[in-house]
Order: sequence, then structure tokens, then C-alpha cells
Amino acid sequence: MTIRRMLLCWGTALAVASASAQDGLPGAPEENGLQPVSTTVYINTSDILNNGRTESLGIAITSGAHVVVGWEDDSPTPADAPMDHLGATWTLIDTLGEWVTPETEIVARHPDYAGATAYRRFLSFFRPDGSPTPGTGMWGPKIKANPFGDGFGMGVTGWAVADEIHELEAFDAGLRQDSPYVQLLNNAGEPLGVLTGVPAAYHQRDGGIRIGDWHYLANGNIVIAGESRQDADLEAVFGGPAPNRHVIVRVVSPTGEEVRATQLASSDSSARGEMWHGLAVTRNGFAVRFSDNGAGVIRLFNNDGTPVGDNINLGELAEEPIAGTGGRGDGVGFHGNGEDAYAAVATGVDAEERRRVWVTVINADGTRRWTRDVSDDVELGTVGRCDVGIDGQGRVVVVYNGTLLTADSPSVVYGRLFAADGAPLGGTFYVSELEMPDPVTLVSRNPRVAFRNDTVAVTWESENIEPGTRVVAARMFVVPVKPGSIESVGLTRIVPDTVIINQDLDALGNWEPYVSVLGTSTFLVEGNAFARDTSDQQRYVVALQPAAGGAMRTVEGFYADNGTPFADAINASRQNGNPGRVAGDRRPGGVHYVVGGETSVHTLEPFQSGNRWAGGFDRLDNGRYATIQTFRLDTATLEPTPVTLALDSASGRVTSGFAPGPEISRFGGDVAFLSNGNVLSVVDDRSGNLGEGATMVATVFTPEGAVVKESFAVAPGQIWANVAAYQGGFAIRANGMLHFFDNAGNSQGDPVDQNTSGHSFDRGRGDGTRIAAHINSPYVFLTGKVTDAPVVRVAAWDARDRSFVAVADVSEGGFRGDFDRAVVASDALNRVVVSWVARPEGYEQNQVAARVLELDGTAKSFRPLTASFLPFINESQAGAIRTIQMSVALTTRQILVAAKGEINLQNQPAQGANSPREINFYTVISHPDPKDDPTPPAGGGDVVPRLSVTRAGGSVTVTSEPQPLPAGFVLELGPTVNGPWAPQVGANSPVTVPIGTEPAVFLRARR
Repeated sequence: MTIRRMLLCWGTALAVASASAQDGLPGAPEENGLQPVSTTVYINTSDILNNGRTESLGIAITSGAHVVVGWEDDSPTPADAPMDHLGATWTLIDTLGEWVTPETEIVARHPDYAGATAYRRFLSFFRPDGSPTPGTGMWGPKIKANPFGDGFGMGVTGWAVADEIHELEAFDAGLRQDSPYVQLLNNAGEPLGVLTGVPAAYHQRDGGIRIGDWHYLANGNIVIAGESRQDADLEAVFGGPAPNRHVIVRVVSPTGEEVRATQLASSDSSARGEMWHGLAVTRNGFAVRFSDNGAGVIRLFNNDGTPVGDNINLGELAEEPIAGTGGRGDGVGFHGNGEDAYAAVATGVDAEERRRVWVTVINADGTRRWTRDVSDDVELGTVGRCDVGIDGQGRVVVVYNGTLLTADSPSVVYGRLFAADGAPLGGTFYVSELEMPDPVTLVSRNPRVAFRNDTVAVTWESENIEPGTRVVAARMFVVPVKPGSIESVGLTRIVPDTVIINQDLDALGNWEPYVSVLGTSTFLVEGNAFARDTSDQQRYVVALQPAAGGAMRTVEGFYADNGTPFADAINASRQNGNPGRVAGDRRPGGVHYVVGGETSVHTLEPFQSGNRWAGGFDRLDNGRYATIQTFRLDTATLEPTPVTLALDSASGRVTSGFAPGPEISRFGGDVAFLSNGNVLSVVDDRSGNLGEGATMVATVFTPEGAVVKESFAVAPGQIWANVAAYQGGFAIRANGMLHFFDNAGNSQGDPVDQNTSGHSFDRGRGDGTRIAAHINSPYVFLTGKVTDAPVVRVAAWDARDRSFVAVADVSEGGFRGDFDRAVVASDALNRVVVSWVARPEGYEQNQVAARVLELDGTAKSFRPLTASFLPFINESQAGAIRTIQMSVALTTRQILVAAKGEINLQNQPAQGANSPREINFYTVISHPDPKDDPTPPAGGGDVVPRLSVTRAGGSVTVTSEPQPLPAGFVLELGPTVNGPWAPQVGANSPVTVPIGTEPAVFLRARR
């Protein structure tokens, strides 16, 4: 069966025409801040399963961007149709309204109808063996998704759960009385276990306990609240003056171990407490909303379950009595944003007898952030139930059902969106395009809402698809996110869009830039180019770009054995070859970089010194292989000097055999400098020397070309990039597994599956899924578009124990577009820049997008430092401007983004593209949080000097920090920025130079 998407009865066209023609009514959501991404969908229609008793709805959005909807729909005669009884049930749909939960076989184990079978997408609990149970023996679903990671679940009041899950018989002890239970699931809807809300001995006392609510905590534990009907406990256990109903909370681990014993939620043990919904979380704790002798109150707790202060009366906090209405919570809303705030909404009548919906946002410490009337732009006749969602940015959406004084219409579901400061982001809107304020519309009521990462999902009970029958309806929206310029996110441009090399020829299809950084001084941008005096032969070039800005210099990727740049054809069998690679020594003060590319230099006369091709391995006359060459760069003059000859990375030491064909090895993988200054080269090897077929092969060299670890097979299969050097070692991603090695190339244990992130990244060779690290940090980052949602994510692992650390969405939920490959780079302080190919809504061509985030390894969480943005000057919604296949690098102060595409060479994108096709180019922009690089410098020590200049009278004084200069550094003077340089005699810091008519004097600190 498909989800029902349209009215199959009278009234649809009339409702649309009538509502759109009247003034003064709520508008369409797309006119008021929310862009629909689905039509209204009707989930439990009678042709699927509807018992006519739909109620108790819940909704949540998972970190996988799926929507979980839950409800209760009891069978009128459960004894006659037990498999149709849905005391509590859930299903997954995507944001387009399509089914995610598959048709599933459900087999009963209840002794009265064991073996009875049903097939449906509506699921309830699961047994320890993974088999699903019918929806009997439970009621009152409470739906939650983990705001801190993977997973969702359903809490219920269970009275006979043990009839189907026999492992709970000892817990229930045959009492068949109400008790809270929670079914945990992963994002795919697979069971992780069932939790009980109280210990067995507690449950087995006289009186039932209904589930109040439950949630995930930021520390990974679970908090469960119950409305206890064990009235005697209020006096006997919690010290109250008399028996009465009361609310309790308990914290358990995901496997059920008790973390914080059952305690009274209220600070007042003399009051009657009731609860139905109302447990919300922030990053630092949780809050419970309940009725305190009828008044709506909240109480705050830390993540460990320790209470923080006394009850807070919501009406008093808001200074509006309506905010404290709602009793135990059936018809009001209370939610947290998983970060730093809670939102509460209630309905009532104000002092002037007007119907009102009132929302209050509360800081995590219990103080009021803002409070206001939700729909002050319309006149309400009646108001039913309401709910509220609040996202991580503090934005709020409120939904409610009601009637209008200005329209002849039954109850309709309405909503309104607010900014983080409480300002409306539009007017009141109707939620469903099929259920608007019009006489022909039938009743809609009891909405629930979820708000996460720009996505809003609403569910409600509707009689419009089947008059007289309540059906679960849902619709999904996004808060539109249009990525802006770098300036829109507070960044500045250091280097404008700059072409690596322009030969006035269209590039070949596989050519794209790869980038790195040398120390903190120089960005390295590798590009393919046409060989000298040809339009069909390949060579490699490298753009050397000072990180702080200034003129770049393009040099050759490979140098001949006599030390001269080689600009001629370098590949004997493939001209549209794979892109080259480049990597720099990232230690401050580093001077070495390495270039990699597929070459046939064994066939070229300028590369024949040392007889290095006569070792016994036959590379054929047209063989090509992954070749590397190391250079030393004078960062002041941008003059490279080759340190090694061009070397065959994987097979350079092989002494026998012959290549199976012209493709011997290739990039493939990547090159990297390790934290000790050595060079790692990882290639896609096809030689057959270390494995049959494509094999990922790694080799470790010194910068001078000596072999530290001879070529070894990492894993079978192909690899594309996916090599990263971290503090003390390196990681290689192969077939969806992360392999960890120390600097010497020794394996650090079994590889780690990328699925330990809890998310489904592509497991292929790595075109669209990449890893990164920094030699000052133990963390390894992975990014890519996940396979099950239109979202780019980033995840992190700790190389010290190879444990998963954190995962986060990079692209906002409202950033809609066709996403392609993604790349990532990290700096010495665990800030990452993630970039991906997208086609934002309204754009005719693909554009490169980016976002900067920061990992807090202690808190195990990412924090965005920017919103998504378009890094290039060359971006345009219309026309031929196109940017794709990017590569990124960063220091702790600057970010470089390189790409290929069609651009305007004068950086006037409004005038259209005028470059050759797929030209390679880059830009440099500021870091959103510039800081000094703490990486130990090249050559040892832990301090890199910084020079500052001050003027006093007729002199300028150059001072180093620290003073004097660290050991091994001297100040040098020269007449030009290119030298010649001479040491300053007699002092190394400070140096005072007179200002006058003499020629200019340039100074630098050099080791």
C-alpha cells in the first residue's frame, strides 16, 4: 500500500479556491517561513489498518533525517482481533512522505493466540531475539529521537508486555499492572533493547505507574518519568504528608543499568503530581513538566539526575497565567532543543476573554528567554491542543488546532514560526494544503510537532480523508537555507578566485586540483596541465600560494634528474590521467613538500641517472605508475629545490618480474607528511607484486627518499584519496574500514568500521567520502553525503584507542539541493572545513559549498563555526558559472578552497563564464576563529617565533616573540624581499633600524 496523499472525497478544489480568495486568514506555510517538502500524507487509512480510535500521537525526526510517527488505535474487540490492536505503534517515513519501515511479519506469542501472524509497517516492541511483537498489552505511546546521535524509541504504559516478551515475566510477576517501558531502536528501526521505567521490586508494589515521558540524555543515558498511582509511596518513600499521585524520574543506561535511582520529580512532596508528556533535554541536563496541584510547573535536573533548584511555575515565569495552564500536559507542549533551551506552549483565555496560544522559551538554567502570544495576527474562536518544537539554534515552531472568528470553518491545524529572539518569521499559517479554513473542510485536531536541523514535521488527527474517521496525517517542511557569500558568515577574502594555470584550452575530464599546506606559510595547489607545446599531452604543476596573501607562483610538479623543471609530456599511455597529489610538512617552519602523479619517467631521458630503472622489474615501454618527488621550498622566494629524484612509489625496489599492463599503479590514494617529518605514499597498485588485482599499497619514506617502511598491502580494492596523518601515525580508509598505523607503518589493531558512527556513509573507494586529520591531533575525521538522507555529515574517531567520538550534520536541513561528493580538512585545533558539491535551490548549475565546524573531543560533539556558504566569488544562480570537484586545506588562520569548473576570469560572475572548460582555480579566505598553531615546529622545540614591528621617532624596532629568538633561529637582513639575505651581526632580537632615505631593509627570522 502507498501512503494516501490527496482527498479522495468532496471539497478539495473548493477549499483551495475559497481559502486563497479570502483576506485576513492564515496563509500558506511557504509564504510564512516554512517550505513544504511533502504534501499531506495520510498514514493509517482504513485500507491499511484503522480501528476508528486513533489518538495519542507523537512525532520525532531522527539524526538520519527520517520521521517517526507514533499513535494509539485500539481495536474495538481486541479479543476477537488481537493482531489489529495497536495500543502503541510507530512507523518511519522520509521527509518526502514515503515509507521507510518495510512490510514486516509480526508473529504473536501470547498464549491465547500464539502463532497468529500479521504483515504491516506499523510496529511496536521487539523481543530479545529481534522479532517484533503485536501492539497488545501496552498503550499511550511517547515518541522520541536522540538529539545527540543515532536512534529513536517509543515509550509506553505497559500492562501485559510480558505476554509477548516472555523475558519480562519475572519483572511483571503476573501482576499485569501499568508500568513504564521504553523500546530503543537505531535509525534504521532495528531494536536495541527494552528498558523498564522502575526496578522490578518497585513495579511489584501495589498500584500502577503510567509513563509520563522519557528522553535521551547528552551523556548517552536515558531518563524515564512516570506518573505513579502507587499513592502510598508519596508518604512512605518520599516523605510527603499523605498518600497521593506523584511524578517520579529514573536515569538508566541504554542497557538498563540504573544510573540514578527513582526519585520524586517535584520539590514539593505535599502536592499532587500528574504528567502526560513533558520531558525535555538540553546538552547539560533535562527538565520535567508536570502538574503541581493543577499548575503547570517544570523542574530542572543535571544529566546525572541531580535536581537543580525547586519547581518553577510556568505562569509566574512567563508573567502570563495562560503559560501555566494545561494540567498534566495532554494538550500542551514542552520540548528542549538538545543544546541550551526549552520551549513551553499552552492555550487559554486572557483577561479580555480572548482565546490565546502562549509560548515561552526558557534558558537551560531556568530563566526566561522570551514569551509571547503565538497568533496575535488572527482572531481565534476556539483553541484545542497545541505543541511546540525548538531547534538547536533556538528557533521555535508552534502548532495548534482551532477555529477562527473570521472564517466559517471547523477546527483546522495552524502554526507559526519564530526566530531565536522571538520575532515572527512570518504570520500564522495553515499546516495542510488540503485542510484550510473553509466550510467544506472537516475536523483536524491534536497536532504534534518536531523541529530539527531546519526540518519541521507535523502530525495530527484528520477526518478529511475518511469523514468521521480519525486518520494520522503528517506533513514535512524545511526552514529554507540559501547559502550566502563568505561575507554572509563573517569571513573575509584574502586571495580572490585565482586560476592555477590558463593555457586557453579546455581541461581533460579527469583533471581536478588537490591541495595541502606547508607549515603555516604556504598553500600548495596541484593541477594537471598540458605539456609544453602540446594540446593533448599531460604534465603536472603546483601553485605556491602564501597563506597570508600575496602573489602566487606556479612551478612544475616534477623536476628532471639534473634539478631543472620538467614541462614536457610525462605519461606514456594515459593523457586524461588521474589528478596528481601534493602534501606539505604541516609542522610550523616546515620546508618540505611532496608531489605525486602517474608518470612514465622511466621512458624519459632526463630521468635516467643512477640506473634506477634497471633493477629487474619491467615497466614496459608504455607503463605508468604512481611517482613521487620531494622538494624543499624557500618560503620567502617560493623557489623549490628537488630533494629526491622522481621515484616509483610502490615498485621502485622490486627486482624482478614485469608489469601486467600499462596501468602499474596510480593515484589512487594520496601522499602525506607524518608528524615526524617522514613521507607517506598510498597508491592503488595494479602491478601484482603485493596482491591480485587492485591493491591498496602504502610506503613510508624519509624526505630524502630513503625507505622507512617498504611497500605493504593495506587491503584489496581501489582507493581514492582517503589517507590522513594524525599525531603519531596515519589512517587509511579502505572499503568502509579505517585502518590505523603508527608513524613507522605498524598496524595499531583491527580496522574500525565507519558504521560505528551510526550513520550510513558510502563504502566505495572514496570519490565522495573522504577522511582528514592533523599531525597535532589524535582525531580522524570522515565526511560524505550519507546514503539514506539528503545530508552531508562529518564524523570523528580517536586514533589513540580507535573509538568513535562524535558525528554531526554539516549541511543544514533547509539547504536543499542535489549533493555530490564531499571533502574535509582539519587544523591543529580540531576545526574542520567540509566542502561539497551542491545545486542549491534556484541555481541552474552545481556550486561548491562549505561549512566550518569545531570538534570538542571532551564533550564528544561538534559545534558549527559558520553556516553553509559558497566560498568562491564565482557563483551565480543563472548562466554557465559552475564549480565542482573541490579540495580544501587550512591553517589555524586561513582556509583554501580549490575546484574546477567554468568561471569568469575577471571574477565578474554576473557577466557569465568565459574560462576554458573545467579550469582549475582556488581562493583563500579567513578562518572564522583565527588562532596560533600549537603544533611543535619542524626541527624540534615547541615555539615558532613571530615578528612584530613598532615605530618610535625616526626608527622602527623589530621584536620577536619570544625574546630572544628560539635556539637555531637568526634574524637576516636583505635589500629586497627576495634577498640576498645576510645574518644580522651582534644581535638576534630586537633589531632597531633607522628610518631615512637609505634603501629599504627587509628582515626575516630563519632557522
